Amino acid sequence: MMNGGNRPLLPLLPALLVVACWAGGCRRAEPEPAVARSADAPADLAASPATSAAAATPDSPLDPLTDAAALVEDDAPRLAPVTEREPQTDAAREVVELLRAIEQNLVETRYQHRIVVSERRGKYFWDCSGMVAWVLERAAPCAREALPDDQPLARDFYDRIADSPTDEPHRGWLRLAGPARVAPGDLFAWRKPDFWAERPNTGHVGFVLSTPQPHPDHADVWVMRVADATKMLHEDDSRPPDGEGGFGTATMAFRFDETGTPVAYGWYGAGQPPDTFVPTTIAFGRVSG
Repeated sequence: MMNGGNRPLLPLLPALLVVACWAGGCRRAEPEPAVARSADAPADLAASPATSAAAATPDSPLDPLTDAAALVEDDAPRLAPVTEREPQTDAAREVVELLRAIEQNLVETRYQHRIVVSERRGKYFWDCSGMVAWVLERAAPCAREALPDDQPLARDFYDRIADSPTDEPHRGWLRLAGPARVAPGDLFAWRKPDFWAERPNTGHVGFVLSTPQPHPDHADVWVMRVADATKMLHEDDSRPPDGEGGFGTATMAFRFDETGTPVAYGWYGAGQPPDTFVPTTIAFGRVSG
């Protein structure tokens, strides 16, 4: 397994639980030796924070195209331990189990806009939205069916979460208000910011793998392990720096405002100065079927 010697995805969880779909034709995707899907829509690269990052406010002295990577602290701050939450739905639990299975089975991965998967060979070639759609087809088919039939893009995941209620799930989706509600198996998604309008991507999407931890120096910043598909490495990333990107686990940070709304992301995790976080529309969501 290509894991770069970094930390494991999550402590062992109980065995897989069966997702119960309500009436409405939800179906579980059967395992396939290979899956190929064209991606004619714009690329779903992250907003290329390895070469640029934005200031958190319009009047910040930092230019939105400043290279934030050069500003990341060599030694990330020590985070206080937190009690790990369990996945909050059967579907979220299945998401975590499937992500662990991918990590353990992984032999070869690559970031590309056409999904090519061979579980027998440990091959996972995809982009961020393709990876998330593939996982949901198997772990949360009802939630997947609430997305576009063809390959959904990062903006489609953001829109679905943003339009979902916060009190009870609708069509398999629940929007989460504040970091205190986020748990393993949940999703994050964002739309690319307006100042990157010319870039051929729609945003980024991935899964949360750990309970968010408060940043010791910034009360509005929360740090968490994630699973995503990208070429641009995060903090403590399982992907090799000289690889082709693809599936991996890593650490990211998010800034929340006083209402619990996520307002900016730190691609490089706890060591990235918050004034270099990228401000944009972000949503956290939970699948339930």
